[in-house]
Amino acid sequence: TRDLKQIYMLQIRSKLDQSTVVWHSSLSQRNRNDLERVQKSALRCILGESYNGYEDALKKLGLVTLEERREQMCLKFAKECLKLDKMKMLFHRNESSHSMLKRNPEFYKVVKTQTERFRKSAIPTMIRMLNSCQKRKNEILKRINTMPVKNVLPSPYHCDNNKL
Repeated sequence: TRDLKQIYMLQIRSKLDQSTVVWHSSLSQRNRNDLERVQKSALRCILGESYNGYEDALKKLGLVTLEERREQMCLKFAKECLKLDKMKMLFHRNESSHSMLKRNPEFYKVVKTQTERFRKSAIPTMIRMLNSCQKRKNEILKRINTMPVKNVLPSPYHCDNNKL
C-alpha cells in the first residue's frame, strides 16, 4: 500500500497538480469531477478490498481531495508572491482614506472585473482567497481577545499548606 501510494503521488498526482495555480480557478464542475474521479480510482486500486468509500480511503492514506489540495496550493502560492518584490505588485493592499472602522474590510484590493472569464482567472481568485484567509485570521483573533483570562499561575502570596 505504501509503495502504491508513493507511485500514485509521484507519477499520477504530480501530473494532475501541474500548473494548478494557473488553471484551478477556471475549472468547470465537470472538470473538477473528472479530476477527482482519477484520484478515487487510484485509491480504490491502492487499497483493494479494504476500500470503503472515498472519504475513508483519504483518511486511511492521509490524503485530501484534489479540490482541497488545489485550494491549498493556490493560497500558498499567493502568500509566497507577497514575499517577492516583483510579484507583490499583483496584490495591492487596500488603503483607507479615513480612520473609520468598516464591518467587512477587504485587506487586498479586489480587482473589478468586466467579464466572468477574468473574474475566474488566477490573480483575482487568489486576491479573494487572501482576503478570506485574512478575515478568518481576524475572526480567530477577535474570539481570542474576547475570551476571559483565568489566572492559571498561583499568586506569589498563595500558600498551599499541603505542600509544606
